[in-house]
Amino acid sequence: MIHHCFVVDARDKIVVQKKFWIITVDIRRVEEFAARVKESQVLLCEEIGPTKFIGKPLGRGVVILCAESFDEDNVLQDKLETVTQKFQQVLTYQLEFEEFMERLEDFVVTTLKVSIIGYGGVGKTTLVTLMSGGTPPRTYTPTVAIDIQKVEGARIGTYEISCWDFAGQDRFRKLWELYFRGSRIVLLVTDSTLENVLNSKDIIDLIRRKEIPAEVLAIANKQDLPGALKPSLVQRILGVRVYGMVAIDTANRAKALDIIREALRRATPEQVFHVERSDMAF
Repeated sequence: MIHHCFVVDARDKIVVQKKFWIITVDIRRVEEFAARVKESQVLLCEEIGPTKFIGKPLGRGVVILCAESFDEDNVLQDKLETVTQKFQQVLTYQLEFEEFMERLEDFVVTTLKVSIIGYGGVGKTTLVTLMSGGTPPRTYTPTVAIDIQKVEGARIGTYEISCWDFAGQDRFRKLWELYFRGSRIVLLVTDSTLENVLNSKDIIDLIRRKEIPAEVLAIANKQDLPGALKPSLVQRILGVRVYGMVAIDTANRAKALDIIREALRRATPEQVFHVERSDMAF
């Protein structure tokens, strides 16, 4: 995720600072990186701790984006170029500064891959449909290989959510490891029956063996059915954070999206800071 944008002017003053997500950035590192970009006068990309800095000169100033270390360089370069072009329009009076600031988040949107996994019939597609704002199906239609859906109207920070719904049938399970690549969050869906939860522990073991670098949590779905295990018991069995859910109930859409949001928050502790904006000099 791109979580900060800075513009540093010719006098080394930060004239634009926009924070998109709750994550720590050391302002001194921003200033030091800006100085290196100015000195080199070329696009630079550096990893400093958990943060990837990418910046390019603009006149005698610098435009900088801060992202997470796993974000792809080519995607960041594309977003940096867009922001630089838009700020150039501000400097040439083709775009109002206030409009630039208002639209800045739109310029740096990237995709959050959420993998939805579990055995057949547990409600994976129903959950994806719920998050996407559709009407959850009442009949079971098996997913073939994989179904990818963009979640409309539910941006988290600068992320647009893309849900990858993995088929749960035996013949597709050998593809799971391949589909995990690039996932930021993995949601394991169970139907809250003892048999399914015990079987689903094998999926957790697979993720751990393969060292998938993603936040892993589970959904105890079908909590409205008789005999459904409580989420607290499912959590003890699986060993990951578990949330109860009735995915066929459209009232639970906000809850489902909050689960994704909280998964990201746990990985990015909040730190608020403020920098005074000065007049611009480029």
